[in-house]
Amino acid sequence: MNHDSAPVLEAIEEFRRTDSYTFALPGHRLGRGVDDRTAAVLSRGAFEADVISAKSAVPEAEELFADAVGARQAVFTTCGSSISIHTAMLTVTGPGRTILVDRNVHKSVVASLILAGAHPVWLRPRWDHENQIAHPAAADDVAEALRRHPEISAALIITPTEYGTGADVRAITRICHRHGIPLLVDEAWGGHFPFHPEMPTAAVRAGADIVVQSLHKADGGLCQSSIMLLGSDRVDPVDLRLRLDLITTTSPSPLMFGAIDGFRRRMVREGEQLLTAALRRASGLRERLSAVAGLGIMNESIIGHDAVAEWDPLKLSVDVTGLGITGYQAREWLQSECRLTTQLGDARRVVCSLTYADDDAAIARLATALERLAARPPAPDRPAPAVPPLEDLNLEQAMNPRDAFFAETEQVTDPVGRIAAEMVSPYPPGVPAVLPGERFNEAVVTYLRAGREAGMTLPDAADPELKTFRVVRE
Repeated sequence: MNHDSAPVLEAIEEFRRTDSYTFALPGHRLGRGVDDRTAAVLSRGAFEADVISAKSAVPEAEELFADAVGARQAVFTTCGSSISIHTAMLTVTGPGRTILVDRNVHKSVVASLILAGAHPVWLRPRWDHENQIAHPAAADDVAEALRRHPEISAALIITPTEYGTGADVRAITRICHRHGIPLLVDEAWGGHFPFHPEMPTAAVRAGADIVVQSLHKADGGLCQSSIMLLGSDRVDPVDLRLRLDLITTTSPSPLMFGAIDGFRRRMVREGEQLLTAALRRASGLRERLSAVAGLGIMNESIIGHDAVAEWDPLKLSVDVTGLGITGYQAREWLQSECRLTTQLGDARRVVCSLTYADDDAAIARLATALERLAARPPAPDRPAPAVPPLEDLNLEQAMNPRDAFFAETEQVTDPVGRIAAEMVSPYPPGVPAVLPGERFNEAVVTYLRAGREAGMTLPDAADPELKTFRVVRE
């Protein structure tokens, strides 16, 4: 196939070259109706590229993408990977059916369970007591869950995690297929994995049946650019597109389609070279920061730790507990003092997403900022939240998520022992600590309230101050 071609981008160019005019969508008439103040911020070119008819070129662009990564089919989406996850889940499960699901999934998966009315069997992550971090579940955990619950009809895992630790996708795929069920993989951070041999295993090449990638996270897509990759014939592509049509927009953004198309073209032509340079910079950065007293830098030695089968070297995880502060405070300091935004701050660390777009100057700026932080850390300004062992946060699933979400509810100050009717998701990474249908315990309530005082962001709680929690009315 001709990977020098970018069908969506070419369709946009063709429309503009021929001086076409539209009396249909979009109403801004390719930027003619946009005022100068708006154009000064967003650029008039963005509006000029908003050519809705370019979506006719998407099927050809999807074929090229599938060919580039070794998938049977590729499906572009423009409402973020949340829509891709919803679509994938609605394709393989539904009301009354049972699905095996990683418990440390993004909140979009839980929303999918509510939409589908499916019953989850939770696949618990492995808890790293030393680093106080959750790693992916092991392949043996998947095998045991399928043995104990023969009613499971599909499985979903997330890999790698926000911290860069990855599951053994090949082994998990083999286990699922031996049981005759499809495997969905939330590979949000892995759009570039197929394009370099030193990156973690690309799930679609490991045989996963549906793989969801967020091309705006570590790659070249605009925000909300996402893709679903089909790796086998266990999933009916017609069913997949029918489910997508049910919930997605009927006016998809050509800007996002074009960004996905252009990303594929560049990765095929230059991806290995670009990612080699990014890996070199990441290695140099780790070496530099490893010499800084008070900072703990995660490296490849994490592989083999419990269930960690792979590791994404473009995730920079920096433990700052040696400085006497939390990751929440370190993240705020980097933003206020150095104008640097990190991907994640938690009780112990900050995590930065490194990409091929980060040049030597950007990496040097980050290194200098972390050295400054270590040399003169701010005085602790809040108590560090006590992070309980993951086992203490394993809540009982007392009710189906959909039933709990739509039940009669009330707000209570003491939810211990009550059934949750809401998601409470520390963000980032957006992994729910509590979800509808789970029974609150003392450990999770204490953890969430202490975390909020320490700087944890909780955007989806019914009461953002956590003075009360939403529970099923008894």
